[in-house]
Amino acid sequence: MKKTLIALATLAATGAVMAQSSVTIYGVIDQAFTRTSNSNGGSSNTGLTSSANLTNRLGFRGTEDLGGGLSAKFQIETNLNADAPGATTLGDRGAWVSLASATMGEVRLGRDYNNAFWNPILFTAFGTNGVGQTIFHATRAAYHTTAGFTGTTHATDPYIWNNNSISYILPGNLGGVYGNIQHAFDEAAAPSSLGQSTNMRLGYKAGALDVAFGYGQVDGVTGAQEDVKSMNIGASYDFGVVKVLAVWNEDKLKDAGTGASVSKLKGYEIGAVMPVGPGNLRASYGTVKIDDLNAATADAKANKFAIGYVYPLSKRTSVYTTYARVSNKNGMSVLLTPKGTAGAATGFTSSGLDIGISHTF
Repeated sequence: MKKTLIALATLAATGAVMAQSSVTIYGVIDQAFTRTSNSNGGSSNTGLTSSANLTNRLGFRGTEDLGGGLSAKFQIETNLNADAPGATTLGDRGAWVSLASATMGEVRLGRDYNNAFWNPILFTAFGTNGVGQTIFHATRAAYHTTAGFTGTTHATDPYIWNNNSISYILPGNLGGVYGNIQHAFDEAAAPSSLGQSTNMRLGYKAGALDVAFGYGQVDGVTGAQEDVKSMNIGASYDFGVVKVLAVWNEDKLKDAGTGASVSKLKGYEIGAVMPVGPGNLRASYGTVKIDDLNAATADAKANKFAIGYVYPLSKRTSVYTTYARVSNKNGMSVLLTPKGTAGAATGFTSSGLDIGISHTF
């Protein structure tokens, strides 16, 4: 059960009064037994993993009514690995403050998601979780590393998170239209713009239909790293007996100095979520390909199939299982495990099984 502190009379440290405000503590603990295996001499792994169904987190969020339809909001959310807890950073899953109006929208300042991240996650059956996670996300991290986004002053994963960002979120009274535009400042010494990002998402939701377009750019450094441009389109339709999802994605690497195209990562995924008994049956099929524009080698590619079932024991606790299999060709090396097991360099398959428990509070 969420523990909500409403209308606190006194803060112990300061004695300040909080009128018409609320603070909520929330979180997820998700653990799974995971078994993965790789062909062609690749290694295998058996053990526990975190976040195989829902992403583990501990968070605090709050709202204060400022009157006149205006409110102040905040959120601080932190990642955690319950199978092997280690060092983490407070707010690494978002830390922001905002002013919001039901009629004018919301202005948000702080660390928040890059808008180009959302469609490949929200319009897929497994999102970023477990062996079933969308193949585009599983490939994207390694692809963006080739652009030099490691150990930057901005973030290690600016295609997911943006530090130093300012966002405007459309109000919810636009007849089903929703959207968000964001700019993240690099805050690096001139002339560097490493990690600077501008991104947006615009969608329409009416009844069973939901469709959205996302776009973003993260800047690299001339002569050292490439600019990354991301574009995606996602859609879902809930027929009642089954919810169908589909998404198309493309990331482009461009030389930060010349603007010349270097390579493209593109792919699509289709999926379904079907009520079966008290739970949901999930399935997906996806494919990705890297077009290397400066090499004569064949394009690296992979495809993936996943199927799983989530059984709720209560409103807050579920058990689940997922099986997935990915086939790699022409040097692609998509794996199905967060444990870092290795496959052969080319032409290998990777299969995995999750069996776990999720609890929200």
